[in-house]
Amino acid sequence: MLRERLIGAHLAGWQLAVHAIGDAAVDTILDIIAEAQSILPRDDARHRLEHVSVVSDEQIARIRELGLTVVPQGRFIPELGDGVIEAVGEERLPLVYRAKGFLEQGVEMAGSTDAPVVAADPILNIAALVNRTTAKGRDFVPEERITVEQAVRAYTVGSAKAVHQENDKGSLAHGKLADFTVLSEDIFTVAPEAIEEVSVTATVVGGRVVAGGF
Repeated sequence: MLRERLIGAHLAGWQLAVHAIGDAAVDTILDIIAEAQSILPRDDARHRLEHVSVVSDEQIARIRELGLTVVPQGRFIPELGDGVIEAVGEERLPLVYRAKGFLEQGVEMAGSTDAPVVAADPILNIAALVNRTTAKGRDFVPEERITVEQAVRAYTVGSAKAVHQENDKGSLAHGKLADFTVLSEDIFTVAPEAIEEVSVTATVVGGRVVAGGF
């Protein structure tokens, strides 16, 4: 049933956004999307994998080859990470909640929290992607840490591309929507551990202040 529905949606021109948490689930979805593309190639389908919580380098290579966008949730690390460490085990832990591994292989990544499962605040998610520490203060696969610039890009350019809207939003440029936020501090210069303390002081949508003020 899943195969038929996903292939049918692809053939109908839809963009897929498929939840796949474990590596076995990822393999299943990659096989289905590869089959769909073999039936009807679509160069810019931008099908999405939501969560992609356990994934190997080889699977990331397939994700890139298929032109997929990944939508992981860094905020899972501080809120769920301690339990995950115990459940997954040391051997498989390097495959969990990856970020840098996607970017190093050229995979487009969109920022997401999966709220209300965890906190919805994008600032908290950016902090988690940068710091990768659990609630108990343990490092969670520190090799997968990314820079503030990379995390912010995932939430702006990456998210816009994930929904085919990069011509309208994702960056501040002539001809695009004037949607942006004003922060209490420069997120690019504060210490990584202080990112969580940065707050939104104003929100502008379409050039109009809709929350807070300057």
